[in-house]
Amino acid sequence: MATALPELENPVQAKAALAQLAQARQFQEAASLAAKAAALWPDDADFRGERAKHLLAAGALLEAEAAAREVLLAEASDAQKEAAWIILADALIRQERAADAREALREACFALPGSVALQARRGHQAAQAGDYPEVIDAYQAARDLAPEREALHLGLLNGLWMAKRYALGTAAAARAVEQFPESAALRQQQASFLLAEGRAAEAAAAARSALTKDPSLSASYWTIVSALWAADRQNEALRELIKACEHLPGDAFLLMQLGRTARILSQHELAVRGYELAVTRPDAPEIAWTGLVQTLIELDRLPPAFEYAKKGALGRSDISEMPSLLAEVILRQGADWESASLSLADIFGLPVEAAPIQDAIIGALMRLDRWPEALGLLEGLIAQAPREPAISVKYAQALIGTGALVKAEELLEAILASNPDFIPAWQGLCDTLRRQKRIKEALVAYRRMEALGASQKFLKETRYNLFGEYE
Repeated sequence: MATALPELENPVQAKAALAQLAQARQFQEAASLAAKAAALWPDDADFRGERAKHLLAAGALLEAEAAAREVLLAEASDAQKEAAWIILADALIRQERAADAREALREACFALPGSVALQARRGHQAAQAGDYPEVIDAYQAARDLAPEREALHLGLLNGLWMAKRYALGTAAAARAVEQFPESAALRQQQASFLLAEGRAAEAAAAARSALTKDPSLSASYWTIVSALWAADRQNEALRELIKACEHLPGDAFLLMQLGRTARILSQHELAVRGYELAVTRPDAPEIAWTGLVQTLIELDRLPPAFEYAKKGALGRSDISEMPSLLAEVILRQGADWESASLSLADIFGLPVEAAPIQDAIIGALMRLDRWPEALGLLEGLIAQAPREPAISVKYAQALIGTGALVKAEELLEAILASNPDFIPAWQGLCDTLRRQKRIKEALVAYRRMEALGASQKFLKETRYNLFGEYE
């Protein structure tokens, strides 16, 4: 119910009334009262700012944007203009006009270069956009203005990390640790940069010092393990990882890494145990589920592999690989692909001809190198949807599997002619060029994937195929 606006006798009484309305979360009424007060006392810029603030709180975004711009055009103090710039940026962000918000924040920082709040917001919005040079610029300015604020050091270090400016990051982290010697987070940031620079022993020492400040810091345990691994001390790294999991028995990331590391070192039973503990956690990483099923397959323990694959496929729809892993287990248990399709359809409650069922079966056949069957199914799908690029790319992948590299390349080139931004086609082209030992051309395809914003998962897979190791 709307509240009647009080009569205004003087600015002090008006500001008290505004505070009461704000406390009662009557933001629209507060905005109306602020407008009335601004008309009565036009020389008091506080009321224009209050109107903009309450319009924003009420969700009247276009009106809040206009009101903030009015403050910026009028006579106002730096503090009042700073508040107006923040309201303007927030109104633009909430309208999903991120580019306009970033431009407004740049203008704000040019007008008020000494504003810590504006520089920090500029850095945050740049991080959201992936513009790491601007993240560094903004947070460096903010940190220099207020070096006593730890969050600004962390913002700068995040920008340096994402920009892969590791040497600068190490120096900035050292400065931050000196400023905040009790901060475990900053010590761990320093450890991460040192490790990225290849300074494994120093990284491990920094991570251990972080743990003296916060023994629950998962990243520090992992840095120590990674430093030992980088020094070719794999068995010691595994022992350290086991101890880390004992210290933090509920940490899904460390448990997943225990499974992954033990599997690499052919300690499959330990790998299964690590993965099994990881998948009990709701935040278990994707690789915990896929790694568990794959390890059980390697051990030829197909019944538990089936149960975990089924549970993962039904409970983790975000893991695209799980349905094909489930299909693979069914096929490995002796079913033909038609029977496996029926089993999957029953598990998922879908028709046997549904696309997710067909995709899972095709993926499983390809995983098992059963290329003729995969090609046959894909030919049927292409006949039904000849212009669907995802199906054609899978067909090309199956051709690659059979060794028909030139034919696969021709098909992928044709797909890209019609769909130049389709990242899976670029990944497939990169793979077929690599297999033909045309590495320079493969790198061009990889760079195109990067430019198109391919996911880190896609890029890591492609780098591994190209270079034999993850960067």
